[in-house]
Amino acid sequence: MTPDPPRRTAQKGWVLTQLRGVPIVVSRSWLLAGLLLCAVYGPILRDAVPRISGSTAYASAFGFAVVFGFCVLAHEAGHTLVSIKLGYPVRRIVLFALGGVSEIERDPQRARDELLIAGSGPLVSVAIAVGSWFAYDAAPAGRLLTALLGLLFWSNAGLAAFNLLPGLPLDGGRVLRAAVMGLGVRPLRATQVAAWSGRTIAVVVLVVGFLVDRSTVGLAGGLFTASVAGYLWFAAGHAMEIAEIVDRVPGLSVDRLLRPGMFVPAGLTVAEALQRAWGTNARGLVLVDATDRPTAIVDEARIGAVPPERRAWTPVTAVARPLEDGLTLPEHLDGDALLDRVRATPASEYLVLHADGSAAGIISARDLVEQLKGTS
Repeated sequence: MTPDPPRRTAQKGWVLTQLRGVPIVVSRSWLLAGLLLCAVYGPILRDAVPRISGSTAYASAFGFAVVFGFCVLAHEAGHTLVSIKLGYPVRRIVLFALGGVSEIERDPQRARDELLIAGSGPLVSVAIAVGSWFAYDAAPAGRLLTALLGLLFWSNAGLAAFNLLPGLPLDGGRVLRAAVMGLGVRPLRATQVAAWSGRTIAVVVLVVGFLVDRSTVGLAGGLFTASVAGYLWFAAGHAMEIAEIVDRVPGLSVDRLLRPGMFVPAGLTVAEALQRAWGTNARGLVLVDATDRPTAIVDEARIGAVPPERRAWTPVTAVARPLEDGLTLPEHLDGDALLDRVRATPASEYLVLHADGSAAGIISARDLVEQLKGTS
């Protein structure tokens, strides 16, 4: 049976397969890493194997890059399998130019879970390195396969060692965060400690890479090292931003986000609906039928995008979304429960209902995002 071809994704990559329902995506940028590894390891293989041709050395180096890519995927698969086992869903696994990443949907809040997930990837890399070393030790010297096994050992050992450096977004940073959380420190503060440690590592990588790569693998190696340092720096910052957002989730509540709304007949034009809203300072519009039953909620962005010259003849129903179960929220929701309901049915506005089913007002997704970002 012919397998399906790799599927392109919106992230400019290819979905090769799935692991426990988690897509494995190879980004286009990985080709850059493959070519760089080919350029770096080609000369090494040519020096290590007597009488090997240049074309064979570079072709073998590119083949090794592909094998090492699978080693990186195995590393990420370790994270993914343990994460799923512990109840933390994984969005996808991505292989890109600077390595790989398992996109876990939410950070573990227990130090033990964080430690197990973080340690699983390096453990896989160590296992591959150990197996490669025994195979290398048993192989005859001077052979191409022997040299490739040696590269496989050093690359996986280096992958494990680098990832265990104590700074986010590396696995060692997650171990550090777990250790700090284990001391009773809040998750936000633990993330900040691990993230700034990661930024320190980024600076060290940049400085050391500039001093070493200038005299060894040249400009390409220097650019790669700078890219790794930049990735570490910005990813650490992103981890802090996400942690700050997560820290604000318990403070979310429908009461704090509630806007005054206004019921308007569905037969109005956009101009008439806006005029009524402006006259009463309403910050949301809900359409009702002849029996005053809510039927739709007006999208703030869409109604604002209608050009002034077209508002007089554009029906307000054209910029409204019919009410469905996910667009109505009880007034008592807060924290994760509120966020889960909004995630389940993405929209720009939601109708809030009292316990008796009557309308309490409207909440806006934009207001919710601003509160999570701390800008409201």
